[in-house]
Amino acid sequence: MTNEEITKYIFLDDKNLESDIAFVFGTGKALRSSVGKAVLLYRAKTVPKIVFSGGVNRQTTVVEGDAMAEEAMKLGVARKDILVENRSANTLENVLFSIDVIDKEMGLQNIKSITAVMKNYHARRALMTLKKHLPQHIRLRAAPYSSDSYPFTREDWHQSELGRKKVLEEMEKIKTYLAKGDLAEL
Repeated sequence: MTNEEITKYIFLDDKNLESDIAFVFGTGKALRSSVGKAVLLYRAKTVPKIVFSGGVNRQTTVVEGDAMAEEAMKLGVARKDILVENRSANTLENVLFSIDVIDKEMGLQNIKSITAVMKNYHARRALMTLKKHLPQHIRLRAAPYSSDSYPFTREDWHQSELGRKKVLEEMEKIKTYLAKGDLAEL
């Protein structure tokens, strides 16, 4: 695949981000960026609720879901509008464990759309994982971000060693997890 083909495949970004809930994938190095993106959606009344998903980060020992929820409350998100999943260790578990939290708190049958918040290079795999495991009636939207820890964009990822490494790792992960049946193609 060419850089252009990889860019079109990996980097997803929706214009209409209005949804019933924002689904924020855990991250150790980009926590402030992920929370910041979710809070912007919340403040704009694009999403009325946010689920923060992430267990103990093996490198930092921070419980990502809890830490993100705390940060969001400091930034003005009402506690009643926050759901937390804090047991997951990877993208698949983020989705599987958060589905239970969302269903218990809101009822999956009441959810028409979800806006996923994740690092820009993780957008396709995050949405593919959600698509595989959520009821088919739920529309998915991508609200990616870049961060100081991952300072590359869809335009320049191929120009940096870190950008190339992360994007090509995603291509391999998608191939592997599709073969395992953990993902559904979009």
